[in-house]
Amino acid sequence: METFSQRTKAELARCFPQRKCCIKAELAAIMRASGSLHLRANRTYALTVTSENAVLIRKTLLLLKNYFQLPGRVIVEDSGRFNRRRYRLQLIGARNVRRVLTELDIMSGLNLESAIPSALVRADCCRAAFLRGAFLARGSMTDPQKQNYHLEIVTENEEFAMGLNYLMNLCGFNAGTNFRKEYFIYLKGAEKIGEFLRFIGAHSAYLALEEIRVIKGMRNEVNRLVNCETANLEKSVRAALEQVEIIKALKAKNLLGKLPSNLKELAALRLEHPEASLRELGEMSSPPLSKSAVNHRMRKLLKIAEIYLDQEGNESSGMNH
Repeated sequence: METFSQRTKAELARCFPQRKCCIKAELAAIMRASGSLHLRANRTYALTVTSENAVLIRKTLLLLKNYFQLPGRVIVEDSGRFNRRRYRLQLIGARNVRRVLTELDIMSGLNLESAIPSALVRADCCRAAFLRGAFLARGSMTDPQKQNYHLEIVTENEEFAMGLNYLMNLCGFNAGTNFRKEYFIYLKGAEKIGEFLRFIGAHSAYLALEEIRVIKGMRNEVNRLVNCETANLEKSVRAALEQVEIIKALKAKNLLGKLPSNLKELAALRLEHPEASLRELGEMSSPPLSKSAVNHRMRKLLKIAEIYLDQEGNESSGMNH
């Protein structure tokens, strides 16, 4: 079963830029994130993109053909992990390799550049294409239904990591960077991740994330209300039990008769219906009372009971002396 991350990448793999500048930006990101340069045994150069993600390899192959009119070859291998396949897209020949790396601003003279040239990502459409390529190549995100919202792009290259972080922040995403053997450029929070997905062209993933976020929000609100209701119920039950105990103490000392008639009626109702709420006690009263009126009488009853019981206690103490 496909993960949310895999479905998102499959959607992005079907998103093909129309403008040459955007094709160049996306290819440049893929090559920087997943590309490697090799000198083969026969002393020919090979530019290789390696991934377990077939949709990335297919898209890279099509972008290379579209932009450079160059054929690449794909090698399928056993990755040795959970029967997964690993795909290697190779472009062979020093002239072809140099042309691609130079036009993608990765090679300058004999030097390989990891920085992201500002000219490559000057327009918003090119920034979106570059970030799409970087996420397709080395990005992932947690399952929003099961875990906290988290999206990240991984790279071993510090300069490329800093460039990605800067570019994401330039686009308003406020990305963070963490280093754990590799560099992780990450986003947290459903709203921020949703905006990023929409920006790079994963509109279906964005809508799916929004739906999950709304449903989770509704569940959390329902749980909050249930917890609040439960807490209020427990509080009401404790208060009712305390009221019953105090009224029983008055009854045991024959003090109920000293209460005013309206409080005497309330005390009798409480003893007869210990589980009833204040609203229910009000409905049983004659004439019926509002919840606030019952609450006012109950507080008055408890205050008088405290005075009566204190007096009774003091009189008993005096007799003992």
